[in-house]
Amino acid sequence: MAYVQGIDFISSTDLVRQQATNVIPDDFLDADIQTFQYQAYSLIRTTTNKDNWASTDREFGALQRIETDLADAYIRKHFKKSYESVSGADATIEACLKELQVITQNMDTTTGEEALTIARTSFKSWNLNPEVEVPRGQLTIT
Repeated sequence: MAYVQGIDFISSTDLVRQQATNVIPDDFLDADIQTFQYQAYSLIRTTTNKDNWASTDREFGALQRIETDLADAYIRKHFKKSYESVSGADATIEACLKELQVITQNMDTTTGEEALTIARTSFKSWNLNPEVEVPRGQLTIT
């Protein structure tokens, strides 16, 4: 599968490669790195509830940095060089999630807020709704 920068991820593949350079093998393709970038951007889109981040959005630079760090952490977890590497990756992911929460709470950019409201109706049974008459005389004993 081919991923497209700006649609499927917003960070630079070269920057992710540079950051993870001591972890990934030399023959690790850009397409392989982009799968991790896609996973990181998916987390960003899910957390922020926004799919169409543009370079003009105030949060864009911070999100690029977070995506780069997340993709690098995902790569480190994938290769699992050592316990310290996995622990460091987990700590990076946790820090990125905290940053995402701060960004989400303070976002300037509008998101895809839900415009759906749930219609509520009153209960139809007499035991839950005092407006409904108690059924009398309809009980037959055989």
